[in-house]
Amino acid sequence: RNQIYCTTCACRLMISRRTTSIINLATTMASEGKDDVKPTKENGNTTDENVDTSKKVAFQEQDEQATASGNSNDFVIRNGFPALLKGDGSGRPLIQGIEPLPMSKFASYQQALFIPEVHRDILLQDCEKVFTARTKEDGAAYSAGCTYFVPCQMKPRCALEALALQIFKAHIADLEAKDSSSGRMYDPERSGAEWWTLVMDANPAEHDKQGDEEKGEEEDDEDDDEVGMHFDADYGLEAQVRHMLLHPRVATVTYLSNHGAPTVIFDQPSPSPNDIEKKSLAGDIRKGWLSGPKLGKHMSFDGRLLHGAPTAFFPGAGPTSSKASSRNSDEPQLKRQKLTEDTGDSTPSSISLSDKRVTFLVNIWLNHCPIDAELLEDEVCEDLKTPWEHQESTNNNSGSQEGGKKIGQLKGDDSYIPPFEWKIDDMKNIDDTKTIVLEASKEDPAGSEETVICDREVTINFNATLDDLHKAAQYTAEGASVALDMGQGALSIDVGEEVETDDEADD
Repeated sequence: RNQIYCTTCACRLMISRRTTSIINLATTMASEGKDDVKPTKENGNTTDENVDTSKKVAFQEQDEQATASGNSNDFVIRNGFPALLKGDGSGRPLIQGIEPLPMSKFASYQQALFIPEVHRDILLQDCEKVFTARTKEDGAAYSAGCTYFVPCQMKPRCALEALALQIFKAHIADLEAKDSSSGRMYDPERSGAEWWTLVMDANPAEHDKQGDEEKGEEEDDEDDDEVGMHFDADYGLEAQVRHMLLHPRVATVTYLSNHGAPTVIFDQPSPSPNDIEKKSLAGDIRKGWLSGPKLGKHMSFDGRLLHGAPTAFFPGAGPTSSKASSRNSDEPQLKRQKLTEDTGDSTPSSISLSDKRVTFLVNIWLNHCPIDAELLEDEVCEDLKTPWEHQESTNNNSGSQEGGKKIGQLKGDDSYIPPFEWKIDDMKNIDDTKTIVLEASKEDPAGSEETVICDREVTINFNATLDDLHKAAQYTAEGASVALDMGQGALSIDVGEEVETDDEADD
């Protein structure tokens, strides 16, 4: 049995690393701990300004004692992240000083991924098959969809896993360069990419209007597509250790269509474990970012930040000409959609890329694997159609046959075309962003959104005018990204009562 140490709140937990489940909540909250501790960031690098110096010294002593006693695998949480390793070969956690990842709070890359025309439709069909995320039910804290995990040392079994690993490697390339020959800052056996896909209506407002005409209100509500504001975290761990939100180092979104609402990221980190009442969530948020969809665009941000795609306040461009708009970019692939146009498939498609917002999401985890994320099932992998060079080839590597139709060339064939090409050589070369200023309006605020965050009823108040919010969203057309400079009261959060969980209700 090893221990978890949280350097922010002096929280200790006994954990079985073999089973990755909590076996004894030997939690000792420091009586002097603050309720509103927040991690701070300077120039994109993690600092420890809000961590008590005595705590840092105490944890350093514990770290040295653990190493001497053979317990160097004790899990240290630093500012909401699994701590990096020192990189000196000792395997000990880096609990002081600047951490090199995440490099910045937000970054975007418009031309990150190229998908050959020959593979796009088939790849999108594969994304449809693995899409599991759904809009969360009323009163639920999180969506019911699952995520997948691919260890960083694993050989990818399909194109989707290969893309997830490509994104992982791109974001840790600088970290690899810093590693000495004697050791790394992360343990490859406990690191990898958590990934999943989303396919949503590009214009929910139009969808709602059509739903009112064609369906009953109750049925229409079930189909409303929106990514609510949330934190990415190991919610399997949080379910066992209340208030312990552990985050990926970097969260990423790769866009596979040109339509839909922009992604919204607010400069609001999650509450620390000892902030039981989530007081640090309340108040003004003064900075944020909008990232507009564009086929092949990639965007990343600090994995602790609040984000989503609230279409009512930041709507996206609706679908235009289907084929032209979805095929005029030379980038990405992946996500969840049934595309049969131009594929020769005789089965009608229920989902068209032209009117969907398609995204491929990857979280970068170092020194920790999220509990509930699992490998993509073998049977699903076997059912995917995008040719991948690690697949077992048939017919002398001449390609697979499906219903008499050749669907691709496999490894060993000179005509094999990789399903994607990663175009970024240096992740420091990020897109320029325009800054949009939003001010609060006392006469005509846009409105508010009620949701559940961190098991609390939360109200997000959008106090700029709706017209100003929509104009800000319009700047993200053609895949642009913008920074939001929000004046006092332009956007604020109210934290309400704790939400009763299903387990508590049963009790």
